[in-house]
Amino acid sequence: MPDVDVLVVGAGPAGAVAAWEAKRAAPELDVLLLERDRAVGAPVRCAEGVGDAGLREFASPDAAPWVARKITRVVFIAPDDTEVGVAERDVGWILDRTRFDAFLAAQAVAQGAELRVGTEAAELRRVVDGRWEVCARGSQGAATWRARIVIGADGVETMVGRWAGLDTRVPARDMESCAQYVLQGIDFDPNAIYLQFGDHIAPGGYAWLFPKGVGIANVGLGLVALKSDGRNARQYLDAWVARRYPRGARTAYTVGGVIVHTTIKQTWADGVMLAGDAAHMINPLSGGGIVNAMKAGRLAGRTAAAAIREGDTSGQRLAAYHRAWMELLGEDHLKYYRIKQALEGLDDDFFNALARTVNGIPQRQRTLGRIFAHALLKHPQLIPVAARFFM
Repeated sequence: MPDVDVLVVGAGPAGAVAAWEAKRAAPELDVLLLERDRAVGAPVRCAEGVGDAGLREFASPDAAPWVARKITRVVFIAPDDTEVGVAERDVGWILDRTRFDAFLAAQAVAQGAELRVGTEAAELRRVVDGRWEVCARGSQGAATWRARIVIGADGVETMVGRWAGLDTRVPARDMESCAQYVLQGIDFDPNAIYLQFGDHIAPGGYAWLFPKGVGIANVGLGLVALKSDGRNARQYLDAWVARRYPRGARTAYTVGGVIVHTTIKQTWADGVMLAGDAAHMINPLSGGGIVNAMKAGRLAGRTAAAAIREGDTSGQRLAAYHRAWMELLGEDHLKYYRIKQALEGLDDDFFNALARTVNGIPQRQRTLGRIFAHALLKHPQLIPVAARFFM
């Protein structure tokens, strides 16, 4: 049974960065990265959008082969189809996740980590010397490793967390069902992302268009099933696409779940840490999680390296990872969750009226901050939202 120092389950952004950072922080460590799919980054399970500042903490997107499109505008669409454009600036990027995830994994390998694809963790059990045995299966048969620290970056349906005895359950009201097509031959501003809200469009969530190029985009939506009229996410998406992009050619399709909850209360155990979607480290307002996952992976990798060098992989030592995450983004996510809850009490008529009011602001002055301030003045119903944000 081979021994490793750090074993990372899942080679998405959280896992790849965790392996990369652990090896960079302590080059003498043996770091193993497992990916259950046969290729890193496939299949794509998200809309592929990231913010500019967060992405640049890990890699430069300028002329990178893993970038599909630069985004400079955001267009919000009210339930009645009133469009509100936000002033142009460097908003973010649409990635090619197949290439981007492979790029991150390659960085981990370049640092000296070992990557095994097509290898799925099947069991995690504690052994007498305080290490974890990770049993895996794949195309080359079964294998078992003994690890001093296991980092679970195995996504929404994490098994590492459950095996370690952590509570990773999600309230049904905070789990969105998502469906997405890649559409070609449609008309839109290729420099803008589009977000539409409405109970009849995506109850409890929103619909989106994220450009991949001129005339081609990721078009999808997420909804809370408890708030739907009985239709599933794909049926809502079909209705939205038929109304807005009836001539679009559907060239790809994906489904999945997005957690719009807050970070789980305990992301660590003896010799175990969870990172990214596995720990619910997702912005509960937007559902975005790529940059969050990379930041969590960085913290987890560095914490693992330091703990092993100190000879202490106990839960008490690894709890420092959770505290660092909460200070970095976790506390902000609690605030965003309160905003999400407050916005759930506002109906479509409110958002339609707000859109028309905001369109009275000159385009060049229509920043997100000014939109919110203007909304507070014109629509006192939003004051509780602002108050809850700062509580």
